[in-house]
This record gives sequence, structure tokens and C-alpha cells, in this order.
Amino acid sequence: MVILLNLAIGLGHLLVLFNTGAYLPMIPRVAGSLGVNPAYADWTQANFFLAMALAFPTATWFLNRWGEMRSLLGAFLAFALASAVCAQTSNYDWFLAARIVQGYAGGLTIPISLGVILRHYTPQRRNIGLTLWGVAAITPFTLGPTIGGWITDALGWRWLFYLNMPIAVAVALISAILLVGREADHRHPPLDWPGLIFLLIALAALESALNSGEIISWWRSNTIIFLTTIGAAALVFFALWEWHSAHPLLELRFLRRRNFLIGAIGLFITALFFQGTMALYIVGFQLTMGYSAWMVGLLLLPMAIFSKLSATLTQRFLNHIDARILGMISLLGFSAGSFWVSSYNRTASFDELLWPQILVGMFLGGLFPALIAIALSGLRGAAEMRGTAFLNLLRVSGQAMGIPIIATLFDRRMILHAHFLAENGGTITSMLNTSVKNARTSDYITHHAAMLAFNEIFYIAAWGFLIVAGLLLLAKRVVFAEPDVRVRQALEELVEP
Repeated sequence: MVILLNLAIGLGHLLVLFNTGAYLPMIPRVAGSLGVNPAYADWTQANFFLAMALAFPTATWFLNRWGEMRSLLGAFLAFALASAVCAQTSNYDWFLAARIVQGYAGGLTIPISLGVILRHYTPQRRNIGLTLWGVAAITPFTLGPTIGGWITDALGWRWLFYLNMPIAVAVALISAILLVGREADHRHPPLDWPGLIFLLIALAALESALNSGEIISWWRSNTIIFLTTIGAAALVFFALWEWHSAHPLLELRFLRRRNFLIGAIGLFITALFFQGTMALYIVGFQLTMGYSAWMVGLLLLPMAIFSKLSATLTQRFLNHIDARILGMISLLGFSAGSFWVSSYNRTASFDELLWPQILVGMFLGGLFPALIAIALSGLRGAAEMRGTAFLNLLRVSGQAMGIPIIATLFDRRMILHAHFLAENGGTITSMLNTSVKNARTSDYITHHAAMLAFNEIFYIAAWGFLIVAGLLLLAKRVVFAEPDVRVRQALEELVEP
């Protein structure tokens, strides 16, 4: 029974994480089907991550208030219902709302599923459950873009959501049947409602400002100023409330620990650049370079393969290697990969584009575990779980904010380069046949400006990774306080993208 429960939960965990990566190559097709600008389609992924971020700190309350069976049943059924709406609707507003519900419901299942595994396995057999959990955790996000690209080109993007429905319903029903009569006693803990409301307002307002900024001219718009002011004020009130709350939603006092502060900042910045550049890579190559969703997915396949190998080695040797050194080496590798990508030009072959992804994959498996180990240094038990919830919020918020920030930088730099290239259009057009020179010149300028902007974004990201690597020099030596290695690794995987 326990093995079947673990398989069902592992399948559900894989499904939720798979959706985070598989959706990325679908964004241009989704925009076309819904009749919106690709910038609006980006919101559906950014808000998915934002909703997932809000789910992590509230999952414990759902678990204690409603129990494992009801919580998992409700979350997976909500995920299936939201997928059904995404699969059927042609209305952008309904699709966006369904993606938000999907993100929140999926986010709830992740910590609740891990709690179920830790409680229902005996200490002697816990390694089996945690190993299966680890396989489900590290596989879908990196393989998602490749498989999602194939689904997009071969079946159509709506099939991602059609496939979600039967799997989510099956996981919900199997988990509910197996957990009936086996749950722990329900408790009725208080939920920090003021903190949750302040956090919701802050994240929603700031994310809305970031999403809308590239469309309505940023600080020239009163809407952006209003949203930013509301978000910043709500964030200040949230911090003040949480610091003095007896039952805080997030344990902000952990920020007084040097390692937690450094790890949290590093995790947020790394997630922001990683998710933002990945979204730009996947969407940008389709819109400006003419790649199909499947071809873009294939470009990321080497990263997926090598990240699995490096993740396996990291889990085996993290106890014997200073996490600070591992983190710095991984960040230097990421920086080198970003500098390499920033040297792309339009004549680069498909094979040449694969090599930087191999380099990034070699260091991806060690990057996030190292940052998490630094942040959770010296924590164990309930404190480690609270620290994990905090880090999860920061990581997913970084992913959510990275998409609009990088997209805006890309658009601004592309417009600037197109302006200067157009000024020299006479030189270009003089080399072309007069009957086609206007169309060719416009196409040349657009593509060349996009490539220049693309290179600049990865150049900025490379320096961002270098700065985080330097920040790790300030961290203290990592202390692994949790005696159960498999439990600690599972908690680390809970925070990994």
C-alpha cells in the first residue's frame, strides 16, 4: 500500500513540476491562439509561478486543518479543473485565471506530498520513498521544455492540459483511497491571515507592475507608479508584522543568520536570471530566429541530461565538499556558459548552440543544492521546514519576476539597436535589389537587433552570476544539523526548480 501511495504521489509531483517547464515553448502558440501579444502570454507563466510561491507557506495550514487526504484530493482536483479550463477556453482572462489556480493548487501538493512520504514510511524504508521522490523532483523541469516542444508541434499546445486531467484525477483518487483512515489527528492551527494578505498584495502588485511595465511605458504611467507604491508599502507592513508575530507565515528572523541571508539572496538572484534567460531563450528563438518549439526543446536537452548527472554526483559528495566552494564553482560555470551564449551570431549552427547548454547542465545539478545547503546551515527539524518554506517562496518569486524583467530588458535593448541599425539602412539597402530591399532591410534590422539584445541579456546575466559567486565568499562553513541525510536531500529538492 505504501509503495502504491508513493508511486501515486511521485506521479503527481512529476506532473506538477513537468508543467512548469513544458509550458515555456508553448507561449508563442498560446499567444496566437488566444489572440494576444506574446508579452501577455508571458504573464500566464509568471503568475503561475507567483501563485505557486504563495502556496508554499500556506500548505502547512491546509495539511493541519483538513488533513492529508482532503488536502491532496482537493489540490489535485483543482489542478485538473484548471487544466480543463486551459484546454478549452479561447478567452485570455479565463486562461490566465486558470493558470493561477493551477499554480496555487500544484504548489500545495509539493510540501504536502513530502510530508505524507515522511510520515507513512518507517525509518528503515524511508530511503525508498525519498529516492522515488528525488527522481520525480529532478527530472520534469529540465526535460519539460523538450517534451513540451514536441507536444506543441506534434499534437498542439492544448494537449498538455488534456493530458493533465486524467493523471491529476487518478492521483487524487488513488491518494484519497489509500489515505482514508490512516491520517494523523487534525489540528486547527492559526493561520497568519494579516501576513498572508500583506504578502498577497505585495507580490500581486509588484508582479503586476513588472508584467505591465513593458506595455505601458513604466514610470511614465501612473498605473505603474500606483502598483509599485502599493506593493512596496505592503511589503514593508508584511515585514513589520511578521517580525513581531507569534505565529508568522514566514520566519523572517532567519535573515539574522548570515548563511541564511546569503543563501536566500543568492537563490533569489540565481532563480531570477536562470528562469528569465531560459524563457528568453525558448520564446526568443521561436519568435525572432524562426525555430520550432521542438527544435528549441532539443537545444535544451543536453542541459537536461548533464544536469541529472551532476545532480547525482552532488547528492553523493555534498557532505564531503564545502558547499561554498561547490556553489562558487557552479556559479562560475553558469557565468562562463552565459558569456558563451552572449557571443552567438546568426550564422551559428545548431551544433554550435548545443555546447553552451552542455556546460550549463554540468553545473546546474550542483548550483541549487549548494545554495540551499548554505541557507539551511545549522537548521534541523521544524526550523528546517520553516526555512525551506521561506526559500521556496524566494526561489519561485525570483522565477516569476525574472520572466517580465528579462523580457522588458530584451524589448528595450532590441528597440534601441533597431533604431541605430535603421539609421545606417542606406548602407545595407544599397547592397540589395531595389524591388525587395525594403522588406529585406526590415527583416534584417529586426533579426539583427534581436540578436544584439539577446547577447546583451546573457552578458548581464553572466555578471549577475559572478556577483553571487563573490557573495558566497562571505558565508560561514556549512553545518549539516539534520542527521537523516535522505530527509535533508528531500528538503533541498523541495526548493530546487
